[in-house]
Amino acid sequence: MDLRIALACFLACGLVSRPLAQTPPPQAAPPAAAPVAAPPAQTEQVLSSAELEALVAPIALYPDTLLAQVLMASTYPLEVVQADRWVAGNKKLKGDALKVAAEKQPWDASVKSLVATPSVLEMMSKNLDWTQKLGDAVLAQQPDLMDGVQRMRTRAYDAKKLSSGVQQKVTVRQESGKQTILIEPTQPDTLYVPYCDPAVAYGSWPYPAYPPYYFPAPGYIATGVLATGLAFGTAYALGRWSTGGYWGGNVNWNNNNINIDRNRVTHWKHNPQHRHGVQYRNNAVQQKFGGNNNLRAGAGERMDFRGRSGDQVLRPEGGRGDLGAGARPDQRPGDRANAANRPDRGPGDRAGAGNRPGGPGR
Repeated sequence: MDLRIALACFLACGLVSRPLAQTPPPQAAPPAAAPVAAPPAQTEQVLSSAELEALVAPIALYPDTLLAQVLMASTYPLEVVQADRWVAGNKKLKGDALKVAAEKQPWDASVKSLVATPSVLEMMSKNLDWTQKLGDAVLAQQPDLMDGVQRMRTRAYDAKKLSSGVQQKVTVRQESGKQTILIEPTQPDTLYVPYCDPAVAYGSWPYPAYPPYYFPAPGYIATGVLATGLAFGTAYALGRWSTGGYWGGNVNWNNNNINIDRNRVTHWKHNPQHRHGVQYRNNAVQQKFGGNNNLRAGAGERMDFRGRSGDQVLRPEGGRGDLGAGARPDQRPGDRANAANRPDRGPGDRAGAGNRPGGPGR
């Protein structure tokens, strides 16, 4: 009897303990995930001296008056495109009629000035990526960029490729303990646009990782002439443009300023209203001009250079907006090719790009 009772108790205890053993222990709640900080906004980095010299290589030997206009106008890339297409669509306008019609356009005075030198305006429009990068450097690093221009001029001068002649007057000065090279038209009212092959004009390039930008000369300039280092295009008469505040400016190399009026020494200031929503790719520049640009630019004028509206305006397949006729099918940002193929290089090539570290697959 006692054995039966003990066996029954043993079986009962086993049946009760089995479901209890199958119940898993309670698990602790997982720890809350730590908040992830948002990545900082990406902006264009400040350019090194080597990058600045590569950037200004195509224009460093321009006369000071033309250089000043290009630097100012580069900060308004969309207006450069507008002006170039407007000129292409109004080729019948000449002389005073061209100037009068250009004055009625809403562009900045620097962009209007370049209507008088259409080959320069076309170069800036076709190589739009370079133009915007130049404008960004002007706004963020103007003193550094101008120092880069002077270093390029010194190289060309030391290489015997920059000298006075029928087209231009070259003056070397010592200012504030440093050498300054001035380039002026020989005749104040006549401007020749110089073209150079960086591989020849500046000698051996010291920065293989940053080859100079190269924009070929017009077809009427023989390759053999350009191979000497510096060649000049057609002369542009600026007499009718001397009034209206267009070509009266210059460069103050001592202080690295751009003067828009020689008589009153008025320094140029960037006007964000003519930017038309093109983004500033530098934080400091964005803080200085971006707010005014967004507030003042009307909804109809606000065009994002890289975004939706800008793409519609700049697409080669159409959507040109109100920029006018005359857009060329080959308008696109500059390509980069090897400097050794000088006769075959197209618009916007970077000389010697094939020599960059990392091989041709870069």
